[in-house]
Amino acid sequence: MNEFRKVVVAVDGSDAALRAARVAARLADSMNASLTMLHVFPMATDDASGALGFGPEALEQARQQSARKVFDETLSQLSDRPEKPEELALIGDPAEEIIEWLGNSRDILLVMGRRGQSKIGSLLLGSVSDKVIRHTHTPVTVVS
Repeated sequence: MNEFRKVVVAVDGSDAALRAARVAARLADSMNASLTMLHVFPMATDDASGALGFGPEALEQARQQSARKVFDETLSQLSDRPEKPEELALIGDPAEEIIEWLGNSRDILLVMGRRGQSKIGSLLLGSVSDKVIRHTHTPVTVVS
């Protein structure tokens, strides 16, 4: 088994992400690894943000507000932890940003929730966890 220095949990405020955060905290504790909460504010392109009326400052403010809300919700589920997890907020397509941020890290364990889309919905829309699993070399644990 790999020695993981860090457990990273992808959080978006969903029930699945909250379950994943609880599992990630237990895994980090059992491996004596640090815990990081990773949130990606879903904005596909600069063109889309401009079309929606988001200038750079408004976009950054929206990212910060979204991340703060999600981090606070997640922290409420992890209130028994002695140390506050690190917080990391990105912006863009969630799967692509997670994949890029992970790079080729093999000493990080990524934990993600699975939203439980139907098979047809998953095929048509794809899911963040499915895309990350297919395109990263970093170990991933998916929590249902």
